Amino acid sequence: MPFGEPGIEKLNLNYDELWAGGPFQVEEYRGGNPNSSMVDTLNNVRAFIWKNGTGNDSSLHGDTNGYGSYHSLANLTIQIGNGMQNMLSYNRSLDLSNGIHTTAYSTSDGTYTSSIYCSYPDQVCVYHISAPKPLSNVSIWLDQPVESTSLWNATCGAAFARLTGLTQKGTPLGMKYDTVARSSLPGHCDSSTGALRINHSRSKCLTLVIAAGTNFDAGKGNPANNFSFQGTDPEEHVKILTSAAIKKPESELRKTHVADYSSLSNAFTLELPDTQNSAGTELSTLITAYNANSTHGDPFLENLLFDYGRHLFISSSRENSLPPNLQGIWSNTKSASWGADYHANINLQMNMWGAEATGLGSLVKALFNYMETNWMPRGAETARLLYGADGGWVTHDEMNIFGHTGMKTYETSADYPMAPAWMMQHVWDHYDYTRNNTWFKTQGWPLLKGVTAFWLSQLQEDQFTNDNTLVVNPCTSPEHGPVTFGCTNWQQLLHQLFVTTLQGATLVSESDTRFTAEVQRKLAKLDKGLHIGSWGEIKEWKLPDSYGYDVQGDQHRHLSHLVGWYPGWSISSYQNGYTNETIQRAVNISLTDRGPGISDSNAGWEKVWRSACWARLNDTEKAYYELRLAIGLNIGQSGLDLYAGGDPPTEPFQIDANFGYLGAVLSMLAVDLPRGYESSGSGHGEKRVVVLGPAIPAAWKGGRVKGMRLRGGGSVDFSWDDRGVVDKVSTTGLAQNVRLVNVEGDSLH
Repeated sequence: MPFGEPGIEKLNLNYDELWAGGPFQVEEYRGGNPNSSMVDTLNNVRAFIWKNGTGNDSSLHGDTNGYGSYHSLANLTIQIGNGMQNMLSYNRSLDLSNGIHTTAYSTSDGTYTSSIYCSYPDQVCVYHISAPKPLSNVSIWLDQPVESTSLWNATCGAAFARLTGLTQKGTPLGMKYDTVARSSLPGHCDSSTGALRINHSRSKCLTLVIAAGTNFDAGKGNPANNFSFQGTDPEEHVKILTSAAIKKPESELRKTHVADYSSLSNAFTLELPDTQNSAGTELSTLITAYNANSTHGDPFLENLLFDYGRHLFISSSRENSLPPNLQGIWSNTKSASWGADYHANINLQMNMWGAEATGLGSLVKALFNYMETNWMPRGAETARLLYGADGGWVTHDEMNIFGHTGMKTYETSADYPMAPAWMMQHVWDHYDYTRNNTWFKTQGWPLLKGVTAFWLSQLQEDQFTNDNTLVVNPCTSPEHGPVTFGCTNWQQLLHQLFVTTLQGATLVSESDTRFTAEVQRKLAKLDKGLHIGSWGEIKEWKLPDSYGYDVQGDQHRHLSHLVGWYPGWSISSYQNGYTNETIQRAVNISLTDRGPGISDSNAGWEKVWRSACWARLNDTEKAYYELRLAIGLNIGQSGLDLYAGGDPPTEPFQIDANFGYLGAVLSMLAVDLPRGYESSGSGHGEKRVVVLGPAIPAAWKGGRVKGMRLRGGGSVDFSWDDRGVVDKVSTTGLAQNVRLVNVEGDSLH
């Protein structure tokens, strides 16, 4: 992340695997798991809830010892002389088509231009500056402003600056990290400061290649390696990367980067009109002037933020990386808000909303790898010790990178073992959009089957209402309400999980017929989480209304009881809610009563979630309003989402709304729901209907989309008229069982 002043440019560097905590902080780190079986305690909690309807699950909570936090890597400074004075012009820009950040400023000598980009093919970040005269008196150094000086050391050589550090000394030794900035121009090392000095040069250009590494190894987070996550010293790896990259001309590094990046950025195009003549205006000015209450909006800015969200995802999620955390990968502290961890009761899921449909599905591999190496191994231990499960795996709402699969301690979010079941939606999404059977068999199915195996062992007959259905006990609606049984959110997600498991079993020709038979049997008895309450709402809890939880005026930030409407499909598809007026009315009542997402936390993510839900109701006005509200109250002048909405919004930065924004816009552009397993009642052989433009506002008149991926494979290009009604469509590789219609029901192909 670039900052600094002309002539004294700075880069805040981050490395996704640099964390404090885990076995690098605590010798007896257990990932929040208990030392011995908690099954008797669990049974006592369940018994109390069956008797009383609600209870207390704090006796099951784990510990946060060694949980840790994402940690900033370093700052890199490039200083020319004493900096630049008396600038004639200054401009900073980010080209979203190629991912290159450019700073240009003019002095009496001429124009200085610096470019910054991170190349996935070469595994380095590149800083390149061109000057109007030979560069001299240049200093380059790395420092760690957020950490004790006793924990890091800045050194240099004739053509590099280096910083090495530890997250802690002592027993155990903290995580090692190493970063090098290698220069195309030679200089000399100032050993007293660790700065590389280039005092005399005939070149007007300077290139730095920057690489980093740690001794974290996700492949060592398993019983065979005692969950150590301990890898090799990163020194040699960083040296190899930077030495190889600096031998290449900067033009070659740039060309390789642009080819890679643009293949992703160009995979999807959204074109909205510039009705407010916003092109060329500084971003901060556009955001400051944005009026959420104006139905005209600013389509140029709205389009820009969509493209920016895709840029952030491309830049933070690659096959060899961790998935983006609560702050993506961008943090300038050693103890980020909420640890910049992985919250999986909406936030991590929301980070993925814009990927598959916009041609970025290959980047979601980072998520699947993370679940496979970080959650599954220790999660099997959690399943056994905490729940008495004899198979499968589980984790909870908050996760670090050290396999923290046990419960934490926050009362209404600790107990959320439904997180992996929700994450299996993304496993199915990836298969459904790509139809990559090989991937599904080798990675997707083991993940899906393991989660389902766990839940088959946990369901119980409802002993409170005695309605002969299967429910979960105990459960909590995410961050809200009592510890109880049969929470709507959980039941809807289990409905999805079991249906997709049966579909997946067919794809892989699953040989374990006892497993599939049990899934079918329990799906048939499962409470599917759709209960309409006394005032017409979708109930959030199965408890009778007399218990006083499903009350009007509850404007909580989460829409947990609507997970099966959006982003899920238990209600909207499997239970035919998208075409059922009774269900639509109940969703409408629930959304209206929940409010616009201001009075509780006023966070950006709750607004874009509401926007997407309204769009699935084909309610253009309310979907567009919530989208505008998120921009107006939560998007900071940098274009990044700030958690506490207002005028202006305030920190902390939290990236989920930037990614959730993509999902909201896509929900306005298409309703593309999966079809359920045959036993769920969907018509065999009947064409699957995809609605294009269910909630496109008139302010976007004359816009178009190119390259939207659809379930079943293939893509579609389409445009719409001045009313926002789709009227022109072309398709590529579309599945034969798909029928495209617009919001008025007109067939489009």
